[in-house]
Amino acid sequence: MRRPTVLIAAIATLFSLVLLLATVGSLSQLYNVIALISPLLARLVLGLVLLALLGALAVLIRYGWLFLRPKRKRTVTLPTAPDEVAAMSLQAAQQQVAQIEDEIARQALVAQSGELAQRLAQETFQIVVFGLGSTGKTALVNALVGEMAGEVAATIGTTGTERTYRIVVETERSRSYRASPRAGYQASHQASHQAEPTPKAERSRSPELLITDTPGLLESGVLGEARSQSAKALATRADLLLFVIDNDLHRAEYEPLAMLMAMGKRSLLVFNKCDRYLPNEKEQILARLKERTRALLQPEDIVAVSALPALVQLPDGTQAQPEPEIANLIERILTILRQESTVLRMGNVLLQSQKLSEAARSLITTQRQQQAEAIVDRYQWVGAGVLAATPLPVVDMLATAAVNAQMVIELGRVYGVEVSIEEAKALAVSLAKTMAGLSIAKGAMKMLAMGLQVNIATALASKLVQGASAAYLTRIAGKSFITYFQANQDWGDGGIQAVVAQQYQLNRRDEFVKQFLRSAVEKLGETR
Repeated sequence: MRRPTVLIAAIATLFSLVLLLATVGSLSQLYNVIALISPLLARLVLGLVLLALLGALAVLIRYGWLFLRPKRKRTVTLPTAPDEVAAMSLQAAQQQVAQIEDEIARQALVAQSGELAQRLAQETFQIVVFGLGSTGKTALVNALVGEMAGEVAATIGTTGTERTYRIVVETERSRSYRASPRAGYQASHQASHQAEPTPKAERSRSPELLITDTPGLLESGVLGEARSQSAKALATRADLLLFVIDNDLHRAEYEPLAMLMAMGKRSLLVFNKCDRYLPNEKEQILARLKERTRALLQPEDIVAVSALPALVQLPDGTQAQPEPEIANLIERILTILRQESTVLRMGNVLLQSQKLSEAARSLITTQRQQQAEAIVDRYQWVGAGVLAATPLPVVDMLATAAVNAQMVIELGRVYGVEVSIEEAKALAVSLAKTMAGLSIAKGAMKMLAMGLQVNIATALASKLVQGASAAYLTRIAGKSFITYFQANQDWGDGGIQAVVAQQYQLNRRDEFVKQFLRSAVEKLGETR
């Protein structure tokens, strides 16, 4: 037992003993006094008092035990496995998507969430080949797939759109790649590398690689820019990124590589066309690459290859095409597959789920803003119509507090907050007093009166001033409440005064006031 508990128990015991002795003495005196009248009555009263004391003691012991007993720590078990974390993030994103009312926007995000759910269930590993134009990306994909997967040429922009190929990896003693482009044809390529011993559970599953060839970056023209953006979007969805270069790393290459690495993208820097350089030149370029990317990549993640070596002259005068020199790259990819594939796939699903959640939140925010604006627009003309039909000597915001209170309740529902009528009235009255304290009502009436007299006859203008002013003030109130609910029912550091003052300044711009007055004349003219 801890010391504070022992001390409390000792004090309670001492107090109980003192109280018990005092109680016994008092009961004895009470019994003696009543016994002089009737001994039977004295025993009855004494019994009732003792029962009451025992009941009170039982209650005291009960709640004392609840107070003093050791409290059990409530533990919340959070998922730690990568697939569980990714699944929870995707589920949260799907719940947000379900709140979107725009059918087209919701279906687009539902399709994305379906793709992510499929990624969770399948053993596919997405590799995206990325880089500037004419660095040999398509040639590298051809070499990896084992068959010509696209036209290879020196002209920039050969790959106009992305192309994806499926490879089934056999993790046995001889690894084979059975490639089948989505176009439908089959191809195969045998790699001559010996596999390390693989656990039985891992050998039973043959992971599939999806290799995507992307358009080159920095292509000129509108179409080239669109392809460049498409390539970047594909790169952000990759489990593993092969960033292809054919020389030293340029700034135009370093910046997108750094951006993708900052997103957590696992990347390999592939130095292609290395057969064009002398051995010492090749080593110098590799050394510079490792130095420049020291903050981004591990040295083993920089691999030199020759996806399409230059033709060689045979003794008989004919030319032959040497085999691609990509053994080091294949081995590095397979090592990553064995050691990191699950973590990388689930990390990518987690990242894409977060992006999906951000897109859903943005649409929900826009949706709520539109709904809230419609509510404010409706209530501003409701209150204005009443005052325009039965004008008061002075526009009093407290007189429209009931209208504003109902508006607060509806705005709260839009933002998922249930506001009681009492809370809504308190908010409406508080905001009305704030507007009165800032003299916004007087300023609004003066501004609108001048605008109405300029646009229409003075007699008509005077009758519309109060209605238009009420609508204008209700609008400022509604806009202020929108800000309040958007900030999770918080007025911010400046308080309610700062929010109201800001909305007043935003809604007194000339263009808005002119449009507002035209609407006021149109909507309130019939009530005069």
